[in-house]
Amino acid sequence: ENGVAKCGFEEVYNQGLTSFKKPISCHLYPIRITKYEKFTALNYHEWKICAAACSLGAELKVKVFEFLKEPLIRKFGDKFYQELTKIATLLNKSF
Repeated sequence: ENGVAKCGFEEVYNQGLTSFKKPISCHLYPIRITKYEKFTALNYHEWKICAAACSLGAELKVKVFEFLKEPLIRKFGDKFYQELTKIATLLNKSF
């Protein structure tokens, strides 16, 4: 509808037809997880098809991690998200 593609997993979840929301890798997109021996990296994956969403996020002043609050908490927990928010706040004050 209106040129918007939707996730089939999420649609059946929203309709109450399953308790499985969607794979965490999809829920976190455009953040991609890379596991290394001593740490896990979270990186933003830029894809041209998401340009409209990025423009809207910039216009609304919504950062990627804020938009992805639910999946970040789902994967890493509330304490992680709270720390991420604190660090982002400190970084914003330094610029």
